[in-house]
Amino acid sequence: MSFARINKGLAKTALTIAVATSMVQVVHANSQQDEIQQLRAEIQELRALVQQQAAQQAQILPPPAPVGAPPAMNVQPKDLKVTTAKGAEVKLYGFVRGDANYIIEGADSDFNGVASSKEDTKDKLRATAQTTRLGLDFNSPLENGSKVGGKLEVDFAGTNEALRIRHAYLTYNNWLFGQTTSNFLSSHAPEMIDFNTNIGGGTARIPQVRYGFDIASATKAFLALEEGQSAESYYSTTDSKNTTRDLKYKLPILTAKLTQGFAEGKGQASIRGLVEQYDLNAETGSNGADKTGWGVAVGADYQVIPELKIFGDYSHVKGDSKYLYGSNAAATLVSGKVEQNEFDTFQAGLTYKILPNLRTTLAYGGMYADDNNVYAKAATSTNANKEVQQAWINVIYSPAKPIDLGLEYINGKRETFAGDKYDDNRLGLMAKYSF
Repeated sequence: MSFARINKGLAKTALTIAVATSMVQVVHANSQQDEIQQLRAEIQELRALVQQQAAQQAQILPPPAPVGAPPAMNVQPKDLKVTTAKGAEVKLYGFVRGDANYIIEGADSDFNGVASSKEDTKDKLRATAQTTRLGLDFNSPLENGSKVGGKLEVDFAGTNEALRIRHAYLTYNNWLFGQTTSNFLSSHAPEMIDFNTNIGGGTARIPQVRYGFDIASATKAFLALEEGQSAESYYSTTDSKNTTRDLKYKLPILTAKLTQGFAEGKGQASIRGLVEQYDLNAETGSNGADKTGWGVAVGADYQVIPELKIFGDYSHVKGDSKYLYGSNAAATLVSGKVEQNEFDTFQAGLTYKILPNLRTTLAYGGMYADDNNVYAKAATSTNANKEVQQAWINVIYSPAKPIDLGLEYINGKRETFAGDKYDDNRLGLMAKYSF
C-alpha cells in the first residue's frame, strides 16, 4: 500500500472522528445551556419568594433598631383632648400627691403653721394626700375669632379632706369671670414644697371680674374687682373675750397689676396695688365706721444663667388680712375708733438646677407689723404677731418626667406684740405623679 493511500485513509478517519467529536460537543453544550437557563429561572423564582416573605414579615414586625439604639417605644400624643357636644375642647390635668411632715416643734398641722404656732406639738409625724389635684381646661374657638375658655380645678384640702374648689372661671377674650388667684398676689415666690405657702407670699383664690390687655408685646396690665374677705378683731363685752369676724363690704376690692417680661423670656417683673373699703362694727349697737384699706407690691424673677433663677418680692399693706399668709386681723375697734393693722412683707430666694432632673431652692420670707400704732398697743392681748420669719431649703428629684420626689426643711419663728416667741420647725417629704 502506497504512503499516499495510507495518508488519505488516515485523513478520512481523522476527519470523521473530528466531526463526530464536534457534534458531541455541540450537543453537550446545548444541554449545558438548557440546564443553566433552567437554573437561572429557579433562582429568580426563589428570589421572588424570599422578597415576598420579607415584605409580609415587615408588615407584622417593626424594622430592627440599629446597633446601640434604644428599643422603639409606642409614642402617644402629648395632649389628649376631648371634644364635648357643644364643641369645646377639654384637656384633663392634675397630679396624685402624698405628703408627710415630721414636726420637730410647732403647730399640730399637716403643713407649716408658723403664724399661729404655740409650740404645742413636738416630735410628731403627720401624713396626708389632701393636696391631690384634678383640673379641666376648656377652650372653644369661635368662627368670629373670639376666644372662649375656662378652668375647673379641685383638690381635697377642704374640711376633713373634703373636695374643694380651687379655680372655677370662664374667659371671654380679655375678660375673666369666676374664682382664681387674686390679681394682687405675687407670681415671683421661690419654690416651696409645703402646701401652706410661705410667709411673705399668698395663695388667696377669690371670686372676681378681671380685665387684661396688652400695652406692648412684653407689657401687660390687669384690673379686677374682687370679693372682700378680710376680718376684724375686737373684744366682745358679751363673751368677755377677744374674737374675730368678717368685715362688712359694701363695694368690691379694686386690684391692679402691671407686668413686664424680660428679654429672651428670662423672667418677669410686676407692680401691684389694691384699694378696699369696709364697715367695721365691733358688736351690734356699738359705734362703727367706714375705713379704707390699701396695699402696694413690687417683685421680679430672673434667670441669671440656665442653672440659676432668683426671686424677690415686697409688699406694704394697711387694713387687710386676706391676701398675705400670716397677716393679723385687718382692724380693731379701740374706744369707739377704728384702728388698722399695718405691715410689710418680703420674700427672696434662689433655685439652682444641680442636674437636669435635680434642683434645690434656698429662700427666706418675713412679715413685720408696725408696733408703734394704736392697733399694736391694743393687740397685746390678742396673740397678734409683731413679726413672723421663715427660712426653708428643699431638694426635688425627678427620676422620670412625671414624678417629683421632694425633701424640705423649714425653720419658722414668730413674736407677738406681747413679746411671746414661738417656733415652727419641721421636715417635709413629698411624692408627686403628674398627668
